[in-house]
Amino acid sequence: MRMWLELVAYNLLKPAIDNDFLPRMQSRSEFWIHRKSETMKSNLFELGFVHLDDLIFHQTCDFNRVCRLADQIKRDGHLKNPVLVASFSNGSVGPVKNKPTGLSSEGSGKLLVLDGVNRISALKLLGFPDVLVQKVDLMDAKVELTSWNHLIFKIKKEQLIEKLKDLDLEISPCGWNWRKEALEDQRTICYLLFRDHSELVVSQRDSSAESRVKNLYRVIAIYSTSWEIYHPGSDEGLFSAFDSFENSSAMNILPVFKKEEVTDLVFRGILFPFGVTRFVIPQRVLGLEVSCSVLGDGASLSEKNLFLKELLSYRIKSKKTKFYEESVFLFNE
Repeated sequence: MRMWLELVAYNLLKPAIDNDFLPRMQSRSEFWIHRKSETMKSNLFELGFVHLDDLIFHQTCDFNRVCRLADQIKRDGHLKNPVLVASFSNGSVGPVKNKPTGLSSEGSGKLLVLDGVNRISALKLLGFPDVLVQKVDLMDAKVELTSWNHLIFKIKKEQLIEKLKDLDLEISPCGWNWRKEALEDQRTICYLLFRDHSELVVSQRDSSAESRVKNLYRVIAIYSTSWEIYHPGSDEGLFSAFDSFENSSAMNILPVFKKEEVTDLVFRGILFPFGVTRFVIPQRVLGLEVSCSVLGDGASLSEKNLFLKELLSYRIKSKKTKFYEESVFLFNE
């Protein structure tokens, strides 16, 4: 494996290596990629291969999506986009002083998965040992925790309300102009917008995050076989969804949790339902494809990360990397 790595690096990446475009790695498995401008050295992102067993989920996976992803990975022969992670130790998240966590060559430390549970589950299903991740500081103010919306299909409004009543939760009308206040209430489980533009807020009697998560499982179970994640980008898009999807009946608008609530619940062994939390990451790395032959190879993490460093050096030096400061739409996902 080492000879293969050296051969690829020498024949394909020699121009970039000769120019020593990247700074030397602090260790063989931790590396930092600098922006082109010397004045932007504070803007860094961290990439590396890690063992799947060193990853901790904060949410459940979706088995149907996992199976589809596994088929896609086998068909394409590669995994697209690094998984997003943050350092996790004893219930805390963030950078670890003087010691890289999770990206060490020994694989020590745990990483909390922020986005990518279905991809990781698909890799485990296929028998791969490692995955490429992008590590971020979860407590950085630029890392935002928001929520998804669930577009519900097939089930009628009356049926949905009756099933909610069976859960012994508080259900009350709530005008659209009051939705933000309702969702900020720690007792609110979700806010429902129906096709006829009527609205309901579903609440619990206490305000604990643990109870909210457990009740979210109960609510989502009502429509678990007929929903899709939906993010319209604007309030107007929520209403237009009913015009775009004729068999849709309701939109479940979910509350936003605090980062500390997420990590505290994970530390206590409580996972969120899939499709609730949404982490918005600045400078997210996209379009970096990793071949299944690299993921499944028996090489060490150090060897894989050395190859990755050289690959990134080549991609940047040959101007195959772009940075978009503005929000963008991707139509090839």
